[in-house]
Amino acid sequence: MATATELLVTAAIVYFLHQCFMFYRIRSKVRNIPTVGSDNFLGATLDSFKFVLRGHESIKEGYLKYKGMAFKIPTITTSSGWLIFVNGEQMIEELRKAPSDVLSFSETTIDSMQTEVVFGKHAHASEFQVGVVRSPLTRAFPSRFAEITDEIVESCKHYLPTGSDWVSLSLQKNLIHIVCRTSNRLFVGLPLCRDPEYRKIQEDWTIHVMIAAHVAHLFPKALKPIAKLFVGKVESMTRKVEKFLGPIITERLENDAKHGPNWEGRPSDLVSWLIDFAPPEHKNVEDITVRVMLINFAAIHTTSLTLTNALLDIAVRPEYIKPLREEMEEVIGNHGWTKEAMGRMWKLDSFIKESSRLAGISDISIGRKAVKDFTFSNGLTIPAGFTVAAASSAIHTDPTIYEDPNSFNGFRFSEMRQNGTNEYDPLRHQMVSLDSTYLLFGHGRHACPGRFFAVNEVKAMMAHILLNYDIKLPGDSKEIPPGKYFAGARVPAPNAEMMFRKRKAD
Repeated sequence: MATATELLVTAAIVYFLHQCFMFYRIRSKVRNIPTVGSDNFLGATLDSFKFVLRGHESIKEGYLKYKGMAFKIPTITTSSGWLIFVNGEQMIEELRKAPSDVLSFSETTIDSMQTEVVFGKHAHASEFQVGVVRSPLTRAFPSRFAEITDEIVESCKHYLPTGSDWVSLSLQKNLIHIVCRTSNRLFVGLPLCRDPEYRKIQEDWTIHVMIAAHVAHLFPKALKPIAKLFVGKVESMTRKVEKFLGPIITERLENDAKHGPNWEGRPSDLVSWLIDFAPPEHKNVEDITVRVMLINFAAIHTTSLTLTNALLDIAVRPEYIKPLREEMEEVIGNHGWTKEAMGRMWKLDSFIKESSRLAGISDISIGRKAVKDFTFSNGLTIPAGFTVAAASSAIHTDPTIYEDPNSFNGFRFSEMRQNGTNEYDPLRHQMVSLDSTYLLFGHGRHACPGRFFAVNEVKAMMAHILLNYDIKLPGDSKEIPPGKYFAGARVPAPNAEMMFRKRKAD
């Protein structure tokens, strides 16, 4: 009778042979697409793990080497084990226009975020929160701008220094607090947006979701159920949020049932909007709570990273502070502290867009998973089961697209808006604009629906901070601490510090 050791060794050998067989079977479907990295089982397995920490280098290498073509990279972040990149404006446009039932955004999210493991029964649930972000949330921003401004002011008083002496602070940590409070002032209002326990769960949830997704990727399909044992914190945090939102949602649903959805005094907030958009089977505490958390997940992450990058960039380029302050003071003097004023701060919009062009938050954009074979006009076929994307950071530093692309030009886009005249074209080269040369928010029908809210929130925070605080890096440094990369995503240095003091008169 075989010993336990012999059974374990046999199981390991069988597993290895199975993985090897599956690798070559899957690779055969995309053999015609050039590879960045190794094409054999052992080498590609090592490269797939290397992608987690150095994927940005592989993506840039492929973009430069295979201009106008496609290339693939081994990675643990897709179920096929490969991520395919298309190169060139024509292919990106075809990727953007591809039908959703052929190249699916939803399936990409399910795969990359391992939602079946991380979110359980909510993995394939209706995504009605997208409609909420695209419509009532975005429309509410102008009329609720005074509340948002109030929260920016109050949270900055709490987390930034109030005196005239320089104080060094952990930048990202404090900005996340400010962003979370401000976003939730619109989402759930006072006093919940200022509740420390509620905010901490929302801030931490992003980190735990990302960790859970990457842990789940380490498990083969047959062992995914075991992975759930390691990611239970996501579900437990949802239960904690229900403690805060449950009574609110229950009361709102009961009043809707009694008086209809337009009863007097019904709050206009994220809970109400989600109830309005939810299909009947999702009008319950659990489903509404999960959607509130998903919207927080997107809002806090994107906004805090973008704001952190922009402040780091201006701290090492103080020559931009005066012209930006002059623009802010002139616009606010003419239009007040309003959403309209934010839209007229073209230099500020340009500076933040340039910061995101070079720093960014991801090297991967427009990710779509093929649910059916898809063939581009040049004959390239993406087989069903494979994920295809665009190399956003490489595009953002392409010298055929941007002049002197690796140099920071804070007013690059505001100058492009003028188009050789003295008048600004309000529709050209805004940060929220979508085209194949700027992919921070994606491109096409599945581009980030919250980009209008996020960009205006960043501009409002940036304007308040620059008008009320002096900033610099410790030791008057002119070097930004290097950011960290993880599976094609980039975050500013988590330990980066910035010095603040109340602004002194110029």
